[in-house]
Amino acid sequence: MTQLIAENDPMQPLKIAQMMLRTLIPAIIAAASMIAAPSFAQEAASTAESPAVSPSLPAIQLQGQTEFVTGGVGQDESEAMKKEGRAWPLMLEFAQTSDGRAQYLSDVQVTIKDKSGNTVLDATAEGPYMLIRLAPGRYSLDAIYESVTLHRHLKLEKGQNRKVVLVWPSQLREGQGQGQRNPE
Repeated sequence: MTQLIAENDPMQPLKIAQMMLRTLIPAIIAAASMIAAPSFAQEAASTAESPAVSPSLPAIQLQGQTEFVTGGVGQDESEAMKKEGRAWPLMLEFAQTSDGRAQYLSDVQVTIKDKSGNTVLDATAEGPYMLIRLAPGRYSLDAIYESVTLHRHLKLEKGQNRKVVLVWPSQLREGQGQGQRNPE
């Protein structure tokens, strides 16, 4: 639709500007939405891939390509870790037997290696739980607590969650236990 503007019309410049704006504004909006759409779609996709993070959940950490969360101290954080663990490929739980009961641990040194022997995670657990995002495949796990190493072979499959509970036996500490006496 082209409007005819009389040559001797004193409002000609204003009418030309209005006509241009009516034509250009929709074109600018269309161009801007085409530019913004891919980044918006990418942001929405990355948000959809990452699980919703609970405010009680410790921060996600990154070591190389491996994401992990460690913690679970206190009721709220423990519940958040257990709930979030269902969305991660690997969840580790650390405990030690004591008087026939399991007690949660922290300060467990965790090392995970891929099938080629490359270390993909070497971290210390800051609570009884560790959530780890690893690609499907075979891994070896070493968890060390008070100089005692527990070793596991892991096979992670796409779309599955794996929970591994590591329980250390109770340790007799030096100078404790029956039959031990101080040398004289």
